[in-house]
Amino acid sequence: MRKSKINDRFLILGEVFTDVHLDIKGSPVRLGGIFHSARAFSAMNCNYALAAIAPKYLFGSISEYGKKLNAQRTAIVGEIDGASNVITIQDSPENGNQGYEEILRKQSNVTIDQEELSRIIEEYNPTDIIIYPGKYNIEEVLPVLKSFKGKLHIDVQYGTESLKRMIADNINFDTIILSTSSTLFEENDFSVINLVNSPLMASAKSFLLKENRGGSRYYDIINRKWYEAPAFKTDTVHSVGVGDCFNAAFLSQKSQRTEEAALKIASYIAMLYASTFVFDEFKELVSSLDFNDVETLLGNRIPWEEREKHHIYIAGPDFPDVDTRLIEELYNNLKYHNFTPHRPVLENGLITGSESEEQQEEAYRKDIALLEKSSLLIAVILNDDPGTYVEIGWMAKSGKPVIIFDPYKQVRNLFVKKSANYIAHSMSEVIDLVYEILGRKNREVLEDYDALLLASGGLDSTVLAYKLLSEGKKVMPVFLKYGQHCADTEFNTLLDVLPPKLIPHIKVINIEDIYKYSQSRMIREPNLWLDDVTSDDLYLPYRNLLFLSIAASVAQTLGIKEVYSAFINSNHAKEIDCSREFFDRLSGILSEYGAVQIKMPFRDFSKADVIRLGINLGVPLAKTYSCQANSTTPCGVCPNCVDRLNGFKAVSEFYSDNN
Repeated sequence: MRKSKINDRFLILGEVFTDVHLDIKGSPVRLGGIFHSARAFSAMNCNYALAAIAPKYLFGSISEYGKKLNAQRTAIVGEIDGASNVITIQDSPENGNQGYEEILRKQSNVTIDQEELSRIIEEYNPTDIIIYPGKYNIEEVLPVLKSFKGKLHIDVQYGTESLKRMIADNINFDTIILSTSSTLFEENDFSVINLVNSPLMASAKSFLLKENRGGSRYYDIINRKWYEAPAFKTDTVHSVGVGDCFNAAFLSQKSQRTEEAALKIASYIAMLYASTFVFDEFKELVSSLDFNDVETLLGNRIPWEEREKHHIYIAGPDFPDVDTRLIEELYNNLKYHNFTPHRPVLENGLITGSESEEQQEEAYRKDIALLEKSSLLIAVILNDDPGTYVEIGWMAKSGKPVIIFDPYKQVRNLFVKKSANYIAHSMSEVIDLVYEILGRKNREVLEDYDALLLASGGLDSTVLAYKLLSEGKKVMPVFLKYGQHCADTEFNTLLDVLPPKLIPHIKVINIEDIYKYSQSRMIREPNLWLDDVTSDDLYLPYRNLLFLSIAASVAQTLGIKEVYSAFINSNHAKEIDCSREFFDRLSGILSEYGAVQIKMPFRDFSKADVIRLGINLGVPLAKTYSCQANSTTPCGVCPNCVDRLNGFKAVSEFYSDNN
């Protein structure tokens, strides 16, 4: 382990709490708040000091524990009256929402000692201050912080008012830190893209996003560059303060190593922190690390926005006469981590045997469709339910992973046990396994693909996906986010209409900045009640050239020989790069200077031809979305809608004439 640079001196400003873990019998009651970051700095032998805000009864413990953790200075810069600063935790491992509850929070009154805060900053002379907002009024520390010339970092896990007040007072930050469970992320609709474009980020040079067990990423706002790192698996004892530990480790390494290396080391140290309550054990584990070795480790990386593509089938006796609280808890926990879980009985209906044959058949088919769509199955064993065993067998036969969640350790049947890939007995084990399995799927070797498909959730590309799959192609669907106003609708439709086995393989590429200033009505959504929109208004310069060039670059990089586009000759948008001559010349250039070929199997098709093929392949044509002008409901008058309607009309007339 390498010590932090001698010039790096960190001051941690924030509250001290007493953490009480209600869900772990015999767990220690320990000091939390800013001490989580302090433990990381201490274990890494960093230079740091504490500026603590706490109730008076904790002052002695803060001073004593600060010495134990080798804090170079410990100052009490604020006193809390009327509240004990005790936090209870319901779900320590963060399988889902942790259920934090601060006792008597609303009765608290906080007094900030500006003189003491000024004194420690002047005497300790930190290079960096890490701010953890809380109950204290941030405006009372602003006069002191405004004169600070070093780097300011702020963690905005809970609430954004302090950040907004500081920005309003022209405070600039080196780093804004948050997680996927933070208020700031929620206020941006849990969207990384919205976060990047948030006005709050204009006051910072960078932001750090922690994605719990799926890894982390860091965005250099000045240079518009992303860095990311995986998470590392452990037997999670707790997740309380793990993010604060990550903050300290990352900031201490960022000045010494590359951003990726600092993220990876911070992730590994945070993993160690989650594995024990005992500081001495944690410190020993950190001390034994060779950070250069950590940089070479793989870990699990599942970005937040990628997780919703992973459908998870929850098998179990999800019936009214069964205690299904564990099934509900599992469902909510998976949603908390942004996966897409399914409870088939609730979605497709309860079949008691008294229903008609048609109703039973429909429910059966819907359950099979869910199984086909899902990346993995979790079977919750609450009793001896034969339906659950059938679903386990079906999924195992299809080659997809199966987790048996056996909380009461009642599975005895050898066939059931051998049909599963994993057996877990606790919720924490299950969530860890979900990340491990799906993280491994994300790391699968990409050379297996022999076709890259530009996919949008529209009718043409969806039919082409089914066609390629029927021909035995190993397809990687690529979805481009180019700033289109209907991006969310398109992507959600894509998840709903693609062949289920392709869902885990979707790759999303963001190129929104390219058309950021375009006035095209494909970028800036019109009000169809007021605006007169023509096909010219939907023009985007060199769109097809851009899309195919990007697709070819990705394909060449990954060793994929063929790029497929579902372009057809009835497309009549005004792009100049739509002619047969253009596509032939582009394909020739790409194949001459690389190994990639552009394939357009529908180029000589009409829309009706594509629809007839889709019907024969069993494509869910009605669910596809093709509108260019409206992001929620097809307008019926844009070029794509007109083509679609005319195509269905022609197919209807064809079948009428042939019956």
